Formats: sequence, C-alpha cells, structure tokens
Amino acid sequence: MNRNEQHRNVFLIRHAITIPSGFLFGRKDANVDELNDREKKWLKEQVSHCEVFYSSPARRCVETLKSVFPDKRAFKTIDAFWEQDFGDWEGLLYSDLPDIGTLSGDDLACFRPPNGESFMDLCERANPAFLNLLVEEKARNIVIFAHAGVIRAFLALAFSSTEAALKCEIDVLSLTRLKVFSKLKFSVVCVNASN
Repeated sequence: MNRNEQHRNVFLIRHAITIPSGFLFGRKDANVDELNDREKKWLKEQVSHCEVFYSSPARRCVETLKSVFPDKRAFKTIDAFWEQDFGDWEGLLYSDLPDIGTLSGDDLACFRPPNGESFMDLCERANPAFLNLLVEEKARNIVIFAHAGVIRAFLALAFSSTEAALKCEIDVLSLTRLKVFSKLKFSVVCVNASN
C-alpha cells in the first residue's frame, strides 16, 4: 500500500447517548438525548464535506444523523449495520449484566450472550455489507452513523484483528476515520476522536 496513492475517507460516528442511559441496547432500540450546539457544530465540521451519508436503521443512529444534519434527506440505511444482538441481555442495566470473567481476546470475540450474537457474528454480518458499500459507492468521502460494535467490526477489518478492535474505546458521538486504498486496503487515521 502506497500512502501517497489516491484514497477515500470513511468517517464513522457513534450515535448520541441513549435515553434511558445505563442500559444495554443492541437490537433493542432507544431514543437519544438531545445534542448540544457544541457537539453538533464539531461533528458538522468533521463531516459536512462528505458526499454520501449512511446509517444503521436503528432509531438512535438515524436521530443522531438528523440532529446534526436536520436538512439531510438523502441518506441510506443498511440493515447489516445494526448493533450486536445481545439476546437475553438486551435492555438490562449494565450493573445487572452477568460477570463473564476474564476472557482472552479470541474467546471474547467468540462469546455469545444467551440467544444473542458474538462479536465474530457481528463482523461476519456487518463487514461484507461494508466491503460491498465500498465497492459500489464511488464517493471520495463517506460518513456512516453507527454503533460501537459495528465501528469495532470495521476496525477489526482494518487491523486484520478482532482482538485489536475489541481494545478500542468507542464513545458516544465519537469519530473514527479510515482511509481506504485500492484493493480495499485500510489505514486507520483516528479512533474515538471527540470534541
């Protein structure tokens, strides 16, 4: 990969804080808290030059996109960009989640909550759709409003490592940026940037 070759940019934004906060939301959806003007201004400055906008279909992602860009009508949702399904743990308070102990990176990536998905399952669902988007979409600058797990899945692709991706913090309203080169090679520009 020649870092001077033409590349495209993918900007990944995690949705705003959910209401109510403190609960585990994967496939279970939630509204989001109102963004303040400073947060909206910073995110606009980062991605307003992007030609195309994508989002998870989750209400919390779409509401975040519309809060930052209230006049944006042309955006696409991709079903595969839903958050990890946490099965029986959906909607539980974080403080009520079972202690699964200390797991190695590979074991954590393969761990499935009862009736849910593992992180590996999420990667196998989200990453083919992400790669397909990159093949079909010719825009130079792309923004995707998504979830922490989905952003980590894309990082797993970029790092060629689920373990490395699972070590990344992805805060609400944070920005992660990838450069995409020919043959779908990646460079990670920043992870979890925020105002």
